[in-house]
Amino acid sequence: MHRRAEELDALDAILPFDRRDQLAALLTDDEVATLKHLEQQGMGDNTLRALASDLGYLEAWCEFATGAPLSCRV
Repeated sequence: MHRRAEELDALDAILPFDRRDQLAALLTDDEVATLKHLEQQGMGDNTLRALASDLGYLEAWCEFATGAPLSCRV
């Protein structure tokens, strides 16, 4: 999780700092890598913030509803 938080630091101009640790706990390494890739491709800041928020929500919902992370679902 600490490494994920550091990866999210690369998006600190876009994502709210106070949510960094929360998102690091919820998002997978692949999801963080995808967000960084989209930012490098020029995706808008508001869209990236919305995607990060949506991914965090979906991960938390899936964990609560099924007891397993979303990324483990096939």
